[in-house]
Amino acid sequence: MTLFLMTVYPDLIAPLFDKYTPMPDGQLRTDIEELAASVNFPLYKLFVVEGSKRSSHSNAYFYGFYKFKRIVLFDTLLEEEERKKIMTETETKSDNSEEEEKNKIKTGCNNKEIVAVLGHELGHWKLNHVMKNIIIGQVQILLMFTLFGYLSKSEPLYEAFGFTDSKPVLIGLMIVLQYITAPYSAVIGFLMSVLSRHFEFQADEFAANLGKARDLHGALVKLNNDNLSFPIYDWLYSAWHHSHPPVLERIKALKKYQ
Repeated sequence: MTLFLMTVYPDLIAPLFDKYTPMPDGQLRTDIEELAASVNFPLYKLFVVEGSKRSSHSNAYFYGFYKFKRIVLFDTLLEEEERKKIMTETETKSDNSEEEEKNKIKTGCNNKEIVAVLGHELGHWKLNHVMKNIIIGQVQILLMFTLFGYLSKSEPLYEAFGFTDSKPVLIGLMIVLQYITAPYSAVIGFLMSVLSRHFEFQADEFAANLGKARDLHGALVKLNNDNLSFPIYDWLYSAWHHSHPPVLERIKALKKYQ
């Protein structure tokens, strides 16, 4: 089911909620294609998704199997000039009228910074982080359902929650997932955050080794500002709650490559 949803979601479900536009020809497209070729990434298509209508959050990601991989950029990741290239005539006029009413704060990254961000994302692919997370996730699901299968026939479990005459399957599943595995889930959640942060540093290092350290540094600062992220956290709080290292930690790690 997981692999099926991963296959159909990008092509059939996601376009129902967001507008995906092929990236127009230009310097940015050329730079991205050259980056993909340099790390042997089988780039099949390149899209820009219109995420600015619901959020100012900026991001980029890739999806697809085998040689049919796509790269998707949020339009909020692009600077205004690049964003206008993919706008329709109606959208451009509407955007111009809004600019006359109020001054816009400059957002987005320049071409080199966008390529550096994609260098980070391609690092996740090259280092097999996605596949590792999928495997870990499937093992987690297997363990959860194995435990449920073992406890689903336990009468004391249902009696403790007031079900003396019946053993509803959905109630048993809810009890197991919400209560019995709560301590286990807390520990696993922390360990997954540790692993995720390790993967982020590895992907940053991959981009830095491609000569993108300075541009990635600039992109992280801009994205932190555009996404309205708070830059400073207590390290213990951050270690428990955040799957991504705070921007200052990532910048500190990148400085040794600049």
